[in-house]
Amino acid sequence: MTLVSPTTPIAGALAVSIPPSARRVLDELGALEAVDAAGLYPNLGNSVLWANGDPRSESFGTQAAGHHTDRAGLEKVLTEVAAEAGVNVLLGHTARSAEELDSGWRVRCEGPDGEHVIEAPWVIDGTGRHGLIARTEGREVDRSTTTLAVVQRWTRAGGWPEADRHLTFIESYETGWAWSVPLGHDVRCYTVMIDQREVDLAGDDLAGVLDREFGRTRHLGASLDGAKPVGEAWACPASLYHATQYGRPGLLLAGDAGSFIDPLSSFGVKKALSSGWLAGIVVNTALIDPGMTQAAVDFFDAREREVYRRYRAASAPFFGSAADVYDSPYWIKRAHAAREAGHSTYEDHPGTGSTPVPDPDAFGAEVPEEEVRAAFESIRARETLHAVRGSTLHVFEGPGIAGHRIVMEKHLATGRWPAGLRYVRSVDLLEVVDAATQHADVADGWSAYNATGPAVTLPDYLTALSTAFAAGVLEHADAAP
Repeated sequence: MTLVSPTTPIAGALAVSIPPSARRVLDELGALEAVDAAGLYPNLGNSVLWANGDPRSESFGTQAAGHHTDRAGLEKVLTEVAAEAGVNVLLGHTARSAEELDSGWRVRCEGPDGEHVIEAPWVIDGTGRHGLIARTEGREVDRSTTTLAVVQRWTRAGGWPEADRHLTFIESYETGWAWSVPLGHDVRCYTVMIDQREVDLAGDDLAGVLDREFGRTRHLGASLDGAKPVGEAWACPASLYHATQYGRPGLLLAGDAGSFIDPLSSFGVKKALSSGWLAGIVVNTALIDPGMTQAAVDFFDAREREVYRRYRAASAPFFGSAADVYDSPYWIKRAHAAREAGHSTYEDHPGTGSTPVPDPDAFGAEVPEEEVRAAFESIRARETLHAVRGSTLHVFEGPGIAGHRIVMEKHLATGRWPAGLRYVRSVDLLEVVDAATQHADVADGWSAYNATGPAVTLPDYLTALSTAFAAGVLEHADAAP
């Protein structure tokens, strides 16, 4: 396997946040220990000022901290992990062209030591927005919400207030939204997301654009008091897009090569890591079990479609609340586009068949949280579980992840969750059904589950059990009709 990793100083200057929830995929990639040991700046939470509301802070806590870094710092760690795993890393090289052959691909790369030609049966395009191959595969851009990111680093003698030093700042205002990521106690990266059509990149002074936009904020601009800019401000396109097809035999579009979401959720890095992890599993499957190639590719394609849809759906309420408060074209257009994108499903697209859609992390099901909570409260209120198999439950064979392969396995589908599901927090719902229907006491069911396989914690078991009831996999036999 060969990894082409160009040197990109401008992109490397962009700060990124790695949320605590990304630790799981980093562990799957074998990179968690290296990332934790890299000395990256701790990410302890977010401070949000949205739609003129009161400030809200979310604390991750020091036991489940994420990381703040710039993209170059993260890529350095990941490429070192890849090299240690035996990957041939062409550091400082750039892929210039990719030619599809009868038996695979021929990729031409340029670097400090000249040109390299790589031939391989599979290519994973991870070239981000540039999309060396992806741009020729029919990517669709959301042209109703053209967005430009304008970026600047700032330093402040003595640092920012202690309470803010490890938090990401996020704030909306009438003509855009802004965020700030700390890279150290005295260095922060500030970014505004504005309508690209309002900036003349050939004539506008980007520092002046930042001054204008920060002057429209309530908090972000004020947080720059006493700070000085580091280097020049720069801009990059940040409009949304998605692929019409994320994979076919021999080619997968991973991370931002396939789709780009608003960085509002701070989950862009996690999304890319999960996408690359699954792409590697698909290729591994195809190489060792060619008969599973199409099923594995369809699984990847369906997952990437659903990830984009869910993130768009999750952003719709935030954009809608901003549109209600500011009543500006910027937010009205974005709210409408997010709602439209969030309502589509993978089933709207030909070629995905009945492939069950995994959650955005590719680790399990994502039944709406409010339904899971309601099911949990119902369980708590009962003296005995009295669980029976759901009246619409049926089991079918579909692709799923087992180790580093895509395999055909059993999935549980119901009238409320026809796409199918199997795992929640690595808890096997098939085993949960057996444990819950045989034991009226929740604790006894948990013990029975742990007696038959890898042990899971009680909170994870309860989450899986609640999800099973919320999805209709299980029902209470004594529930009133």
